[in-house]
Amino acid sequence: MNRQKELAKNTIILTVGKICTQFVSFLLLPLYTSLLAPEEYGIVDLVNTYIVLLTPIFNWQFENGLFRFLLDYRNDEYKKKELFSTVFIINIVQAVLYIVLFCVFQKFITLEYKIFLALDVVANIFLNTLLQFPRGVGKNTIYSIGSFLSASMTVVFNVIFIAGFRWGAYGMFLATLLAKASTCVYLFCAMKAWNYFSIKAYNSEMFKSVFKYSMPLVPNQLSWWVVGASDRTIVSHFISVFENGIYSVANKFSTIYVTFYNIFNLSWTESVSLHMNDGDRDDFLTDIINTMFNLFATVDVGIIACMPFVFGLMVNDKYGAAYYQIPILMIAVLFQVVVGLYSVIYVALKKSTEIAKTSFLAAIINIGVDLLLINYIGLYAASISTLVAYAAMAIYRYIDVRKYVSVRLSYKNVCAAAFSVLVSVFAYYTKNMIVCSISLIYIILYAVIFNRAFLCSFMQELKLKLFKK
Repeated sequence: MNRQKELAKNTIILTVGKICTQFVSFLLLPLYTSLLAPEEYGIVDLVNTYIVLLTPIFNWQFENGLFRFLLDYRNDEYKKKELFSTVFIINIVQAVLYIVLFCVFQKFITLEYKIFLALDVVANIFLNTLLQFPRGVGKNTIYSIGSFLSASMTVVFNVIFIAGFRWGAYGMFLATLLAKASTCVYLFCAMKAWNYFSIKAYNSEMFKSVFKYSMPLVPNQLSWWVVGASDRTIVSHFISVFENGIYSVANKFSTIYVTFYNIFNLSWTESVSLHMNDGDRDDFLTDIINTMFNLFATVDVGIIACMPFVFGLMVNDKYGAAYYQIPILMIAVLFQVVVGLYSVIYVALKKSTEIAKTSFLAAIINIGVDLLLINYIGLYAASISTLVAYAAMAIYRYIDVRKYVSVRLSYKNVCAAAFSVLVSVFAYYTKNMIVCSISLIYIILYAVIFNRAFLCSFMQELKLKLFKK
């Protein structure tokens, strides 16, 4: 199987487990916005923000180390057992340490629903490891099913607890926790993890290797938290929890877009790591990066162009102010995609320190712009600071990664995407349906012209599959 087909196959497998349930979750947004007040939605988002912050601090990003080293040990059963045992034992230590510290300091935590701050972080420690385990050994189908189970159970429990029992924010937290716990059980059983776990298999040298690789990713993850989530804390503190609820809803639309990219990135990371030493790697990387940039730029501007027609159907009127933040956040996540396309090269080369450096730069920029503007332009400061931070990180990584590989992003593609962004954003803010319709037609033409090679290849593969059948 050639590299492109291998990449496509893994992407399709991983997509099955993610996309359906993510869409269902997204389509439940009208339910959430109608039954939860912006203040309540803001509290949920704020607590989840802190959960995302605490998880890498206490799990030390060992799941990333597990995945990366499993790629090297795919043909060595005993090494896989040593690696999994070592990481899982450390996970147990991390969970116990976190619970102890939480109990000591919990009286100083004034957040509502703080019990979920404890339980959810512990769940994340084990879930992250158990999700990366099947990916690392090449069992992407199990990973896909696990992701599907987690997302679908979260949706089901949310409907039961919010729409049925009317438990509000408490119901959302409980739904997430139960879904994660169930997924952990499934993954442990599906992988027959007991065959890979033994206290005697713990290897201190293996621990040192994983620790050395993973620890630089902790400040990297914290930097990503600053860029992607610190806005919620700043908005809640300087403006209100109500406004954070508005901002959280605006972020839902960019989140569904990022989900698409993250699915691709899972297989992209694996493919680049496995083929990094190929003689034609630079041409391979350049081809895929340009193809994916065009595809994701199209999806990005397509969402912006469609939003004037669907926003009112998806979001309750009390969250109407979220409309004006969406284009800014959509442009921001397009830069995030560029960041991700180049990040996998660092991963393949095990340059985790470089990942941390560039992420830290973006974090500093994000906080600086946020604090500088928040008192002058309010909620716009949060979205603009995110845009500036991702743009800076994308430019930095584009330049820096060329020290290791010769990868070229086509200026023609970049200019076409930039112009399409301008067209869609201009039409968006006019809120004129005729102008928005013209914009949508243009975006469709842009999509066809700049993705024709990808579309032709896809159709050819589809015909071959159908012909074989």
